[in-house]
Amino acid sequence: MTLFDAHTPSTRRGRPPAAFNPLELLAWWEGRGGRRPLSQGELARKLGLSASTIRKHLRALRAAGKLDDQARARNLAARSALRRGGRPPRPLKDIDLIATWAKVPTVTAVARTLHVSRTRVETRLRELGLLSEK
Repeated sequence: MTLFDAHTPSTRRGRPPAAFNPLELLAWWEGRGGRRPLSQGELARKLGLSASTIRKHLRALRAAGKLDDQARARNLAARSALRRGGRPPRPLKDIDLIATWAKVPTVTAVARTLHVSRTRVETRLRELGLLSEK
C-alpha cells in the first residue's frame, strides 16, 4: 500500500488549522482595553498566524457583524495612527510661514526655504486664508 492509497477523502492533508481566540483577535484589532490597535502584520506575529489567515478571520468577523471598524478608527485617532517609521515632520510655525510668504509668494520657494513639503505649505496657507482655493 502506498502513501497515496492511504489517503481517504475524509482525511485532511497538510498542516492542521491553528487554534486561536477570536475575541483576542477582536481586542487587538480594535484596541480594546486602552491598547493601540495592531496592524495585520503585528497581529499575525502576536497570534502566530499568517497575515492571510488574519485577513480571512477579520473578513468573517466583519461579515458576522462582530467587528467594529469605527471603534478601531476612534482608537487609532486617540493613540495616533500607525507609524510607518522615519523622522517626525519638521515643525511648521505660522509666524515663519507668514514672514516667508510675504518675502517670496510662491509655494515652492516657501517650501524650500522652510525645508518642508509643498503640500504642507499649501494646506497651511489655505487654512490661514493666504492662498486662494483652486
